[in-house]
Amino acid sequence: MDSSKDNDCLQLKHVHEFLVKVSEGNYDAKLLLDNKEDEQLTKVYKDINLLVAILKATTDNNISINSIYNGINDILIVLDDKVEIQKTNHIVESLLLYTESELLNRSIGKLIQKSDFDLVRDTIRNTYFEKKLHETAFNFVTKENNLIPVSCSFSPLFDAHGKSTGILLVAKNISTLIKAEKQRQEKDEELNLFVYKASHDLKSPVSSMISLMDLVNESNDIDQVKAYCKMIADCTLRLDTIIEDLLVLGRITNKELEYEPVNIKDVIDDILKSIEFIDGFKDIKFNIVIDEDTQSIITEKGLFNTILFNLIDNAIKYRKVGSDKSFIKIHVSNKCNGISFKIEDNGIGIAGMQQSNIFKMFYRATSSPKGSGLGLYIVKTSVTKLGGTISVESEFDKGTTFSLYLPL
Repeated sequence: MDSSKDNDCLQLKHVHEFLVKVSEGNYDAKLLLDNKEDEQLTKVYKDINLLVAILKATTDNNISINSIYNGINDILIVLDDKVEIQKTNHIVESLLLYTESELLNRSIGKLIQKSDFDLVRDTIRNTYFEKKLHETAFNFVTKENNLIPVSCSFSPLFDAHGKSTGILLVAKNISTLIKAEKQRQEKDEELNLFVYKASHDLKSPVSSMISLMDLVNESNDIDQVKAYCKMIADCTLRLDTIIEDLLVLGRITNKELEYEPVNIKDVIDDILKSIEFIDGFKDIKFNIVIDEDTQSIITEKGLFNTILFNLIDNAIKYRKVGSDKSFIKIHVSNKCNGISFKIEDNGIGIAGMQQSNIFKMFYRATSSPKGSGLGLYIVKTSVTKLGGTISVESEFDKGTTFSLYLPL
């Protein structure tokens, strides 16, 4: 009798030790029976081993599902039949900034902006009733109230008996696609404008030259012919300026950036030497200050030269003609891992309503025939390509200051 009790205690001890292993996640352990003649105990052992095998399979399945969930780079959300969140993957936390515990048993409406409520509600309803996948696009709202545009599919979930138990929501972040499409549209609009404006600006001086040549052929007055020839020369010069600027713009757009150390003073000196004989140069007093710690910059030398050349050239062109106090001040200083340039003049200035347009293609802030209308557009394009910024402050009849920042 005592031997039988001791045996039962030993068997219970084996079962207890086995269950402890299982509770710790060891589903590969087996419960072995010493006394196989006890049919009732044998059945209990078999049932326990079967339950552990089922538990192992279920756990492996859950691990596999979780691996799939977290291996997908799209938002995954499981909704129950009350449209409450039951599971999310790691993308929800990284993109929407909510942990799974913060969303568990909460309505999906927590993540939807109000203007999209009806759309999402109708899509969920149709998914349930029609028992098939539906797709739509809307905006998720992050924990910080930012909007994330998504393209989303809603798939019905079923139990083993074919009954709808919820919905799997798979959402792809389309922010990059929307941004790319917007940029493409802007480029298309810019190209259309470029073709139209370039054609117009090239045709204008050509038409003028044709008309002037007719006048030359019809005139017998030598002084008149000389005057017409002077006008033709001016038209030719304007045409040459436009073509040259278009070529520069083409080179900027297609140019591969090659960075190198550039001495700022040397570049400015070379620019001033190259334009010292243009009209108005000798009327300008230049004041150039380059801080000691900003003598050089690592940048694309060609684009850098183009930027400074156009800004200085503009300041000379649009000086106050006849003034003996015209100046151009250039100040170069260090700023936030980059270099700041201020180019200030006391020229004719730019009216307030025109300042937002001066960097647009072919825009002219004055009726003066000088320039092609591409100079500041070329500047802006070059600055953007170098990862910098440029802004303008101006007052009509008082002067203009361009503030340029280029990263080191």
